[in-house]
Amino acid sequence: MVSKKGGLGKGMNSLFGANNVSKEAVEHTKVVTKEQEATEQVVKLPLKDVKPNPFQPRHHFDESKLKELSASITENGVLTPIIVRQIDQKFEIIAGERRVRASKLSGLKSISAIVRQVDDDTMAALALIENLQRDDLDAIEEAQAFDALMTRLKMTQAEVAEKVGKDRATVANLLRLLKLPESVQVLIQNGELSMGQARALLGLKKKAQIEKVAETVVFRGLNVRQVENLVRQMNEGVPESNTKEISPFVVALSNQLEEKFGTKVKVNAGRKGNGKIEINYVSNEDLSRILALLDIEVD
Repeated sequence: MVSKKGGLGKGMNSLFGANNVSKEAVEHTKVVTKEQEATEQVVKLPLKDVKPNPFQPRHHFDESKLKELSASITENGVLTPIIVRQIDQKFEIIAGERRVRASKLSGLKSISAIVRQVDDDTMAALALIENLQRDDLDAIEEAQAFDALMTRLKMTQAEVAEKVGKDRATVANLLRLLKLPESVQVLIQNGELSMGQARALLGLKKKAQIEKVAETVVFRGLNVRQVENLVRQMNEGVPESNTKEISPFVVALSNQLEEKFGTKVKVNAGRKGNGKIEINYVSNEDLSRILALLDIEVD
């Protein structure tokens, strides 16, 4: 699984003190997410009318944990009301999206809620703070949070890196992951591809190959170095208009054979399932070593 990094760096207030999100909005987030006051009423809202925070970049939730919460809600109900704001006839979540999702899984039709007045500025601050302070963000979600900062606050990569206390290279590498096809981003979120493997895939010259090669990486269980070798070999073999394309499966097989025999291996695959494998050796001793690996004795 991708290693996860949560928490903001120094100067969180200054992070939002530009353009669309003010320092006041950040301070206001501490108020709007507080527990119910004696003067506040808890109301029942139809779940079909409850919508996510519109500024929320997080879309991936642990299904097993949601099911656990759903079972608890089925048994005990929602013990803590969610907090929402009203927009026309709908209600946008300020706090409690997991409870909403789990309640829907439980088949509930309504949920207890507290309605508070919150502006767009504060909603944006809430979404960004929540995402950057979580300690279980995957690489894609972290990248989406950085992208939201850049888009909404009109910040550069360098400014984001400085404000959240991370290296500029880290921010840049995470943001590059958003250039991957959506299906490959899902593989990262599911823990099937690491950030290192995904970054190596971005080195492919023919971007249309990324999805297919990602499937090969997962299927073959290739490590980062093997992915880098695969990408390098595919780039070297990028066909001109009159040459045939090299199958990523053939390249992956070549890499695995090279690791096993410790020498250059070439796999030539025919279109009808036939082909040949060429194993290089540099001396008689090297040949004997390879034959021993193949458990072959020559009289």
